[in-house]
Amino acid sequence: MKQLTKGEKPAILKEKEDEWTAAYVAAVAAGKERKPERWRDPQIKTALSEETSGKCAYCEALMADISYPHVEHLIPKKLRPELAHQWTNLTWACQVCNTEKGDFYDETEGLINPYEDTIATHLHFSGPYLSPHLGAQRGETTVKQLKLNRIDLVHARAERLTKVWEMLDRWHSATGPRREILADTIRLDAVDGEFTAMVQAYLRSHGFPVDIETEVS
Repeated sequence: MKQLTKGEKPAILKEKEDEWTAAYVAAVAAGKERKPERWRDPQIKTALSEETSGKCAYCEALMADISYPHVEHLIPKKLRPELAHQWTNLTWACQVCNTEKGDFYDETEGLINPYEDTIATHLHFSGPYLSPHLGAQRGETTVKQLKLNRIDLVHARAERLTKVWEMLDRWHSATGPRREILADTIRLDAVDGEFTAMVQAYLRSHGFPVDIETEVS
């Protein structure tokens, strides 16, 4: 999990949010089985994919690699239907994280919000494992509820670190201009590839100079 910045609200939401919200809330109040779920609009999905770099907001796996992406409600729509189409309540999540989260919500000791919370105060990586800091209840809740150390995810992270280590080894052995070229490649790969927070933690632990301009908390 890494820090995320909310992108600009899509034009379709600027135009339709109030209308869609009213229709959805009315359908919920009426107990209708079928409700007007407009959060899957292509403009919304594109904007969410862009602001998360095509990765799950929780586990940071690339969507194309693992599953069909879901428009995720940070605060469950079942609990707060009036937020079902609110831009700041929407993000991008993989099928597994979306399913594991379900309708879980706890206002005081609930899941970390990657847009609002400082993730580094709750969580840290030890190799491919994501761990809460001692006494960080919300970090512990997040890891357990979303199963962020599930076997397939840990394996994928371990494979990613193996590739990063290979790049680091080439960089460490290089000299002159080639060394700088390799360093730039590593920095860009850390940001663009999967599991950015883990990769940058790994790079720092090996003394690699992660540029402040590309570093993600």
